[in-house]
Amino acid sequence: MPGSEADAELLRQTNPDAKIIALPLLDAVSENLDLGIQNAFDAALDQAGESQVHLVGFSIGTMVAIKLAAMRPENVSQLSLISAAAPLSLGNFLPKMAGKPVFDLAMKHPKLLRLLTWFQGAIVRVSPNTLIKMLFANSGPREKELLTDPSFTEILIQGLSASLVRRSASYIAYVSAYVTDWSDTLHRVKSPVTLWHGTKDTWSPPEMAEELERVFGQKTTVNLVEDAEHYSTLKAALL
Repeated sequence: MPGSEADAELLRQTNPDAKIIALPLLDAVSENLDLGIQNAFDAALDQAGESQVHLVGFSIGTMVAIKLAAMRPENVSQLSLISAAAPLSLGNFLPKMAGKPVFDLAMKHPKLLRLLTWFQGAIVRVSPNTLIKMLFANSGPREKELLTDPSFTEILIQGLSASLVRRSASYIAYVSAYVTDWSDTLHRVKSPVTLWHGTKDTWSPPEMAEELERVFGQKTTVNLVEDAEHYSTLKAALL
């Protein structure tokens, strides 16, 4: 998140023996976001047939995973955060983030965020590859190598269509929640935490992983993926 359940396919490719169930987060938004994600989590637990699971968060899905681990410690045996987008209140991260314009709008000009989302959604409807090129224009070689794989671009298109077209209101709700101060939630996580972070991630700067490690303390394991960025770290993460 943001994206769609299709993003989990990258994790499945690297972990073919794992039973991976993607939460339909864009469908889970209600007037109470926390209640919505808990309902989605309960449905996933039923599908898994387990009372405890290894919970994984990617990008700003980190916020959802941490919230769930804090609210439902009895159901989370392990927490893995990939390309983790930490709370903005933990440091001066925003100037280094490729998504800075979006987050700035979410904090200061929510009406303009809705307008930007509509505009990006219009591009997706007409030419999704154009928006992909715009989003990855300044990415490095590991990320651009992924773009040569048609299956990867299809995953991106599914995510952009879900977030910016079919469920744009839900996407805006998650982005708006992310830019608030939710850092207190980190202190309520009880399970072991594993961080996977690319050393050249421009969407979630590596300093975010450093700060999360500091807050989570001794229960944290950090795996730095050399020269990897955002999606290339998701592709490399092991469960």
